[in-house]
Amino acid sequence: MLVEFSITNFRSINQRQTLTLAASVYDELQDLNTFNAGLQNASLRLLRSSVLYGPNASGKSTLIQALAFLEKLVLQSHRNQAGDLLDLTPFKLTAASRKTDSEFEITIIEAGVRYDYGVHCNNQRISEEWLLAYPRGMPQKWFHRIWDVDSEKYRYKFSANLHGGRKRHDWAQDTLENTLYLSKAVQNNQEQLRVVFNWFKERLRVVSAQHTMDSGYTVQRCADLKDRKKILEFLNAADLGIADINLKETKFSVDQLPKGMPKKVREELAQQILKELNGKNVTSIRFVHQDIVTLESIEFSEEEESDGTRSLFAFAGPWIDVTENERVLVVDELDTSLHPMLVHFLVKHLHHTGSKAQLIFTTHDTTLLSQKILRRDQVWFMEKNAERASTLYPLSDFSPRENEAIERGYLNGRYGGIPFLKDLDFYGI
Repeated sequence: MLVEFSITNFRSINQRQTLTLAASVYDELQDLNTFNAGLQNASLRLLRSSVLYGPNASGKSTLIQALAFLEKLVLQSHRNQAGDLLDLTPFKLTAASRKTDSEFEITIIEAGVRYDYGVHCNNQRISEEWLLAYPRGMPQKWFHRIWDVDSEKYRYKFSANLHGGRKRHDWAQDTLENTLYLSKAVQNNQEQLRVVFNWFKERLRVVSAQHTMDSGYTVQRCADLKDRKKILEFLNAADLGIADINLKETKFSVDQLPKGMPKKVREELAQQILKELNGKNVTSIRFVHQDIVTLESIEFSEEEESDGTRSLFAFAGPWIDVTENERVLVVDELDTSLHPMLVHFLVKHLHHTGSKAQLIFTTHDTTLLSQKILRRDQVWFMEKNAERASTLYPLSDFSPRENEAIERGYLNGRYGGIPFLKDLDFYGI
């Protein structure tokens, strides 16, 4: 479970900005939209979802990219070679920020234990990294690694309270400047740290705005009869009128590729696909509808369905996976290719599952604010300040009344986070 995420000096974010999923004291929708975090020595409720609003270029995607960057650093930095640069861009509009580290700090809960993990880094090196654990409610420093500019030999100070004796220091000395100790130690079978590493690997799912959700994973899940039933129930909860889902296996041919592609490209792509299939058939789906008079079963191919149905079907498999396995799903521009009512359906579906899964998403769909779907502490805004840096703040900062017309207030500029448009003379008059 995600409790809190903070970013400093990353892309459009300059000063520290923090998104928290810790629920406030509001009673509204408490049973549906929040859940008990399960800490032994603390009473903490977490939000099942949070939404970010703001104009284009306000920094919403930057927050998602920051979480994706940290995820990639944890899972892949052990593969870095000496001299590899980290793909990192600080806030570039001040001389100080251009020379200063970016900072990422995250608080998570896994198996009833809270963990605080932090990383400070620049393009060349990890400058500082630490992990605190709270197994009995009190903090334990599991490790702390900090760049020491005064050292002539090994340029890190390192302290740890980990299993492994001398090995833990050997692992630290073997960790390159552009590599996280968390990432490297887990590859060396440091099991004590695996719980945090696996949170990034197994719990966190980040979907960028540029990523188009395809239906491949959902199609795979349809091969299992029980999973197919779950997906069918999920689709029909949105009242799509689908009676059944059938699977069809066919031999792949170049004719299945888009006709508008250049002939040579189509042929090369077909060869690559055939090579990857290695003699296997292609599994496709057919949506079964009923004739409105005879009730006869009529099959529709995926291409014959509406864009909304296809998008929701593509979401179905990952969405069920997220709720069943209590993952944290972070989606940039959830409303892309989805009708607002489908976005409402997805959010309400998550709230009603009883799962400890969490959803963080950005959107421009303001109708969510007027449907009594979200609590006041689930709504966040981003906008640029006078220094052109992104700022993040919650709706609750404005102390809105429980029955306040949030959507109207937002569109009227009461909470900020809306585009500022200069008067333009389109006709040269």
